[in-house]
Amino acid sequence: MGPDLWFWVALVATVALLLLALVSGLRRHRRAHLVAGPAAMVSLAIAILLTEQLARLYEFPEPIRSIHLVCAKIGGLLAIPVILTGVWLWRRPGARRAHRVAVFAFVAATLVATVTGLWMFSQATLR
Repeated sequence: MGPDLWFWVALVATVALLLLALVSGLRRHRRAHLVAGPAAMVSLAIAILLTEQLARLYEFPEPIRSIHLVCAKIGGLLAIPVILTGVWLWRRPGARRAHRVAVFAFVAATLVATVTGLWMFSQATLR
């Protein structure tokens, strides 16, 4: 299997795990959330690494690529407050509001990065 197939598998797995983490967190199913949340972050990291490999096979229009890279970097950086507030919440229930804000900012940024990434790949040409 080529890097393109592995990328799409990782992307779908990441989206599924993020949804599971979000739903289990909102429903306060702690065990499922404590598995799905970290698994989603690991899957996201794998998807990012596979994106780097896949990007070597394509030419992207520079304006779209620039927009996507900003969105993707913001989304990636917003994972850090999610992780930090998640650990904080694990230790102190009073951190729930901070974690929720961090999660929703991360989810919004990730959605934007995903949409701009799909847009970017839709305009790409093979090298």
